[in-house]
Amino acid sequence: MKNTFKTLLLASALVLPIAAHAESSGHDHGGHQHEAMQHEEAIMGSGVIHSVSRMNNKINLTHAPIPALNWPEMTMDLGVAEGVDLKGLSSGQKIKFHIELGDDKIYRITKIMKEDGNHGNHAH
Repeated sequence: MKNTFKTLLLASALVLPIAAHAESSGHDHGGHQHEAMQHEEAIMGSGVIHSVSRMNNKINLTHAPIPALNWPEMTMDLGVAEGVDLKGLSSGQKIKFHIELGDDKIYRITKIMKEDGNHGNHAH
């Protein structure tokens, strides 16, 4: 019985400091701290537009790898946040963009910068 108590006491002494560090470190991957950090910082991407759907508020594009998201180069439909102007965008156009994770856990483009240096509207 004494050995079981000593083992439990030792295990508690090892686990509690680790749990306390995880709570105070700001890296709570299952909680709101990590999400809040992601929401505050826009992630940059670049790509080539294939099509623009103003009705669905989406752009189909091939983007370069986005290391911050662990996304490889790929072609995909990417949603665009309300308030971002899609006028003047066309197939074959190279763009740079900001992408952010919304409260609904969906990534959307929040700002578009055309290759010629003009900036699209953005919403935060």
